[in-house]
Amino acid sequence: MAERTVPARLSLRGPAALWVALLAGPAAAGLQLSVSYALVKWACASGGEWLLVGLAVAFLLVAAGSAALGFVHLVSVGDEHGAARTWSADSRRVLAVTAIGLNALIVLFFVNTLIAHLGLTPCE
Repeated sequence: MAERTVPARLSLRGPAALWVALLAGPAAAGLQLSVSYALVKWACASGGEWLLVGLAVAFLLVAAGSAALGFVHLVSVGDEHGAARTWSADSRRVLAVTAIGLNALIVLFFVNTLIAHLGLTPCE
């Protein structure tokens, strides 16, 4: 019986995936700020400003993927699979909508970061 519940918990509609949808975007935003701050002196000294843009794009994709994962949960609220055994339909709906909204704001944050990188270099 335990062998059947572990794959169900790790599926795209399981509770672990809903937690990833909620937490991956904010974690990506925090990591992007920290890593970019740590690398800006090196990027300016060695001409590696492209790395800062690449990091912003990579973390933008993480946030967009988290929003998509939240959407998968929102669409599958009525199903009796995955997180349905852990949380009620209303709580799954609230968590999925929260994940979508939060990650949409974080994607907007990354878009603003990319616009700033394209308009001004961090070395100016």
